[in-house]
Amino acid sequence: MANKNPKGVTSYKSFLTFVFHLVHYCHILRGILNALFFLVFSGGLAFAQCEGIPFSQGIYFSLITSTTVGFGDITPKTGIGQCISVFLAFIGTLYFGLIVSVATRAFTETIKEYLHAQGKAEFNA
Repeated sequence: MANKNPKGVTSYKSFLTFVFHLVHYCHILRGILNALFFLVFSGGLAFAQCEGIPFSQGIYFSLITSTTVGFGDITPKTGIGQCISVFLAFIGTLYFGLIVSVATRAFTETIKEYLHAQGKAEFNA
C-alpha cells in the first residue's frame, strides 16, 4: 500500500501545527477573552443592580445571554434590563465570532503548511 502522507506529514503533526498556530495567535485571543470577561462581569453587575437580583444571578444571566444560549429562567423585567440584555447578546456574539475567526485563521495556516509539505499548489483563502 502506498504512503498517502509524503514527507512525513501525519495527522499528529498537522494537529501540532494547528496548536502552534493557535498559540501564535493567543495574543489576539487573550485580548478578546479579557474583553469578554469584562463584558460579562460589568453586564452582570449592571443587570443585577437594575433588576434587583443577587450579583451571582446577574453574572449567570450575563454569561448565558452573551453566549446567546438564553435559557429563559431569568428574564429582564425593566426597560434598562432589556437594553442591557440586548447589548450583551449583540456584543457577546461579536466577541465569540472573533474567537472563531482566530481559530479559523490558525486552521487555514495549518492547511497551507500541510499542502506546502505535500508539494501541492498554494492554498488561497
